[in-house]
Amino acid sequence: MRGETILCIATRVWHSLWRDSQPIMSRLAKQNRVLYFEPGRNPDRRHSAEMWRNWPNLFCLRARTLDENLILIPTPPSLPVMRRHLPRSVLQVTTPWVTRINARVLIRHVHWAMRAYDVKDPILWLYSPYHVDLVGQLGAKLACYFRYDDYPSFVQNQRVREFLREYDTRLSGAVDVVFTTSRSQWARCKADNPSTFFVPNAVDFDLFNRALAPNGSLPPDIAVVPRPIIGYAGWLGYQIDTELLRLVADTYPDYSVVLVGPDELPCAADREQLRARANVFFLGRKEREELPDYLQAFDAALIPYTLAGYTLTAYPLKLHEYLAAGRAVVSVNLPELQRHSQVVRIADSNGGFIRQIRDALYDYSPQAIESRVAVARENTWDQRVAEMCRMLQHHLSAKSRS
Repeated sequence: MRGETILCIATRVWHSLWRDSQPIMSRLAKQNRVLYFEPGRNPDRRHSAEMWRNWPNLFCLRARTLDENLILIPTPPSLPVMRRHLPRSVLQVTTPWVTRINARVLIRHVHWAMRAYDVKDPILWLYSPYHVDLVGQLGAKLACYFRYDDYPSFVQNQRVREFLREYDTRLSGAVDVVFTTSRSQWARCKADNPSTFFVPNAVDFDLFNRALAPNGSLPPDIAVVPRPIIGYAGWLGYQIDTELLRLVADTYPDYSVVLVGPDELPCAADREQLRARANVFFLGRKEREELPDYLQAFDAALIPYTLAGYTLTAYPLKLHEYLAAGRAVVSVNLPELQRHSQVVRIADSNGGFIRQIRDALYDYSPQAIESRVAVARENTWDQRVAEMCRMLQHHLSAKSRS
């Protein structure tokens, strides 16, 4: 697929924690023009601060060009749904109205950008069920929905779940193509749209494989942490089983439990109990380019998720990052990881998780490392994007013939 213009209505600002949208769009921009519409709120920041920061976007079009074909366009602030604060009875009335108002403001802004950049017949690329009302409003010749997680099942969406399920179903049926990152999501969306494809998360292989480079230097904050290191790298949020992490720290008091990533654990008590352990180290968020330098220090890499809600459908983004870095991985029993059981230690219980860590610490034979790296090499973002481009091109060709 070449020479197209893609309108990406993103859910994360470009310079926030990298997930699916940034690696995909950076690759699509090599042969297509991408207008990346940043959300009116960065979920990593306070809503009031984001309202103030994005208020000028109601009155002017601001844009930043990252390279020749990748343009970042911040959007106006969005009204909050107040999903965690308002009673369910009030949300029943307010959620549809807030969703429609936000859609109208966003559609106006996207039209503004389309005129400024002379966009005609674009491809619309959506990530959120809240954006269902954008389909059919932007003159797109093709619309796709990248369903990166089972968003309606997020813990924080409990009070508006019925609306998000409805929006998700409508959006899946309204677009031309749906991409899902897990098989359970694929099964759900396939019923609404036969053009639904399983495209799991992947890795920037060359970057993360750098962790295996000889004589790599460790960042100062992890260089002083006592070995061995049991590590996790990624967002620390609702998906983390803090009880399991406390158990790990208590079982291995002479080992270091290192947590690399934004600390947004929802319960202050859980966070403080973890911090109270002398062998637990919160190192904070790091830039993507720094992560391999931290992973090289991990003697075991963890996926300590809760087995409830949306995590049951998750295909962890960090899986292939860990593997590309050659790390021995210990995970809870996520359904999507079963097919990688030859290179991932999968535990059926907390006790099993603890035992698997001890075995993982010594699993660094050349053969074991190469097996892990080989799996990551087969699951790169370059391969994923090429696969999605073939699917989109097929639909574009079919539409042009009809």
